[in-house]
Amino acid sequence: MTNQLAQSHDHEDDDIYMPGEGEPLAAPFFELSRLMVIAIDNAQDNKLVWKAQDSPNGIWGETWTPISKEAYQVLATGSTADGRVAIVAQTSGGTEVHYIDEAIENPPGEERWNPPVCLGLPDGVAGLVRLVMARDAGGRIEVFGVDGQTGAVWWIFQNPPKIVEKTEEVIPPGQTEPITVHTMVPEPPDQPWSAWQNLKGVEAGDLSLANNADGRIVLVATTLQPSDKQVYVTQQKSAQALSPSDWIGWERIDNPSSGQTNSQPVVALDADGVVNIFMIGANTQAVQLRQAKPGSLTWAGWISPGMTGNPLVNLACGLQGNGNLILFAVDVNEVLHTNYQPSALTQHWSGWRRSAMVPGFGILATDYNADGVLSFFTTNTKDDSLHMLTQADLDSTSWDAGFTLLATGGMFTYGVVRDLTPPAV
Repeated sequence: MTNQLAQSHDHEDDDIYMPGEGEPLAAPFFELSRLMVIAIDNAQDNKLVWKAQDSPNGIWGETWTPISKEAYQVLATGSTADGRVAIVAQTSGGTEVHYIDEAIENPPGEERWNPPVCLGLPDGVAGLVRLVMARDAGGRIEVFGVDGQTGAVWWIFQNPPKIVEKTEEVIPPGQTEPITVHTMVPEPPDQPWSAWQNLKGVEAGDLSLANNADGRIVLVATTLQPSDKQVYVTQQKSAQALSPSDWIGWERIDNPSSGQTNSQPVVALDADGVVNIFMIGANTQAVQLRQAKPGSLTWAGWISPGMTGNPLVNLACGLQGNGNLILFAVDVNEVLHTNYQPSALTQHWSGWRRSAMVPGFGILATDYNADGVLSFFTTNTKDDSLHMLTQADLDSTSWDAGFTLLATGGMFTYGVVRDLTPPAV
């Protein structure tokens, strides 16, 4: 669904349009979606659970509802091409990876999930320690995992439809005799999913990803060694990548200017269609790397979006309602800092603002509501509680005065998604 972004225009006072009495204000941004959190809940025997807003911009439910009976230990979330929530998760014990998505038709007020599809594991791999997923340029789900023993990066994807020739007889307008017509039509593939394939060239400890402006996937890996974490990037050469040869080779991108990373990089596409990589690097501050141009296979030099004054421990990146980037950073004193980008073209940043005190260190996430207002999420690893902070208004620099508690415990890993198939209201 295309986002409707707020636009501002200069007017003389007498040209300003004011709505009449009782006439609603036009919404500058609206997407028919609701936010949903998918988590592995160790308070419910490590089952997959979900909680969501009851409607676009609505209130959050009270309970966490199980999705399946299996126990899981590694999780990634995303969405299908038609807006349904999608999940990949590895079962407890590392025996296999499952893919689960929302059922196409959900009765009002009831969430239904399709049965898990077993994707197995790569040959010879005892278990994966990290999963990430994305839609590719064709809307197909692609999944990436890290072998916990060797650091090998593995890849599996939904196969593209096969194209078959069909023959039928039709009677052209104004004629009485049929003619034979040959057409090429898409049909489901013989195998819904590919085999696992190895993207060789790096020994990874963690992964993150984003899409190019044309949909091709960019993958960022940090290496295994805790004392020498190097950063590598690869991306698909073409819109339909089906083998490792359809990827460029892994390229190391950290250097003395960036410093060694102290965090897993976060990756985002900005308003100019350029992929950005952010990480905590030199001086334990945020550093930024951009593509040389939209869709480029090369990168510009490392730059700084500003300094907070305190060492940082974690980063997250999201999109404002106006389509520009926003950075979140948590420092060693549990202060949440925000940094807004008014212009990707000039690389102008607002500067870091002290926006809140986080309830503890944990996993960060962010996404926007149906009205474009951002919500920020964090766990507290001391008790695995989950907390949410929301913007005061669209593109505002103000936030809630305090965090909303979404879970008192159990959420040792989670993902935030926008469900584009919300229940009827």
